[in-house]
Amino acid sequence: MRVLALDASTKTGWALFVDGQLAESSELAPVHVEHFNVNDRNTQNSEWYPYNIVVAADDVCAGIEALVHVKKPDIVIVENTNKGKNRHTQRVLEFIHYAVLKMLRSRAQRMKYMDSSEWRQIMGLAATKEDKKQNAKLNKAKRSAEAKGVKLDKKALGIKGTITVKHRAVRMANEKYGLKLKQKQNDQADAILMGQAYVNRSQGK
Repeated sequence: MRVLALDASTKTGWALFVDGQLAESSELAPVHVEHFNVNDRNTQNSEWYPYNIVVAADDVCAGIEALVHVKKPDIVIVENTNKGKNRHTQRVLEFIHYAVLKMLRSRAQRMKYMDSSEWRQIMGLAATKEDKKQNAKLNKAKRSAEAKGVKLDKKALGIKGTITVKHRAVRMANEKYGLKLKQKQNDQADAILMGQAYVNRSQGK
């Protein structure tokens, strides 16, 4: 079975699994949100708003349709959207998902959604004791710096920043598949792990 996993957004990450094994993964050429102004606080003042969001969604969908055409998956797994704080970002994500769903339906393509919480649980993407220890150390240092009215020196503490679920996803993808993904490629890591989670579940693992 050919499983295509998608983290659909303006920077779509994808991963293809063939017979349960990761065959390839990458990202589609990103739709530059600056051009479409969808993340700008003044987006409503844009001359093209809200039609720029429709254009962005259509561009992302066109890239995904070309990918589906080339990879010929038996099923497409798409990460469900989560409620975000930025309503403009949320709107463009929902437009993208609508466009992609409509396109897949027109191709009679099998498709299923997976919640991010579901695939993360299947893959065991919880914070390690070391992650929790480092985050606690950072939070303590932040509170101390604020109380003293000084700037926090992360470098002196040997800490880069808070370890989030995105950091853990990149780390797991790199460790599991021998990859060298950078943190900015977290969409690709998410797609890989979501695809693996679907394969594991379908195989009863």
